[in-house]
Amino acid sequence: MDNDYIKDKLKKIELLPTFPNIVGEVLTIIEDPMSSASDLARHMDPSMVGEVLRIANSAYYGTRNFRNITTVEHAIAVIGYKELSHIILQMPFVSMLDGNDKTFDRNKFIRHSIICGALSDAISSAVFLGNHNEAYIGGIMHDIGIIVLYRYFKDQWDGINALIIDKQLSRIEAELEVLSVDHGYVGATLLEMWNIPKPITDSVMFHHNPERAEESMDNVAVTFLGNKFSNQIDFKSDLDNFVDFMEIHRGFIEQIARFKQNLSLNDETRVLRKIYDTLKDVDNYIKGITGKNYD
Repeated sequence: MDNDYIKDKLKKIELLPTFPNIVGEVLTIIEDPMSSASDLARHMDPSMVGEVLRIANSAYYGTRNFRNITTVEHAIAVIGYKELSHIILQMPFVSMLDGNDKTFDRNKFIRHSIICGALSDAISSAVFLGNHNEAYIGGIMHDIGIIVLYRYFKDQWDGINALIIDKQLSRIEAELEVLSVDHGYVGATLLEMWNIPKPITDSVMFHHNPERAEESMDNVAVTFLGNKFSNQIDFKSDLDNFVDFMEIHRGFIEQIARFKQNLSLNDETRVLRKIYDTLKDVDNYIKGITGKNYD
């Protein structure tokens, strides 16, 4: 498929008119300890407000049994900026999805995005690779191209899924056969049109092939690692205790070492502990806001 055709279709996509500004606002608030999550509230559309209220009243925040949060200001105070930023960054895209369409698992997509964002942040912080706040946003948004393909390239989406089922191709292989590009390219090209910061668009573009990145290599690397690890973790069995977790996933250090060499044994343990604690927190968060275990 001609790349100009893809770009022409992407140019016609409109979400929130302020969406590019939202990304900059999220980065500013996360990086500025004097900022408040309430500074993001003015960018929220009704669907975001509803999601913020739902999550603030979820079991994770321990509010359901003794009070009902009915105002955005109260909900923001309860949730905090990290979770709020995730909602604001995801909702314009997630609103494109039909929750009843069996060709797209909406809940699985949201879970994966949350996990990848958290892990990209944790890995970046633990090994001092890239900007951990940009890595967090890149991790959350890395698969945005999949939603764009689902919503705006329906014939190609169906063709990709047919190749996955009939020829047992990976999603990337099927995308390349149908489109000549993958969902990373589609998502990053759209974000570039909206003037999203390059460290984020590069992380989206190259999260499956970091060796192709010519700029923002460190941010790309941690998004790649966050995505890779989020796909191999088993939340049902891997988080029972840290000793077993370390034995199961010590090989992941070798993958990190591709981009950050000379990690000592103490570093390896510290990094795996950071990842383990992050996964435990994310596990509790997702179960708390959905009321469900992983499928």
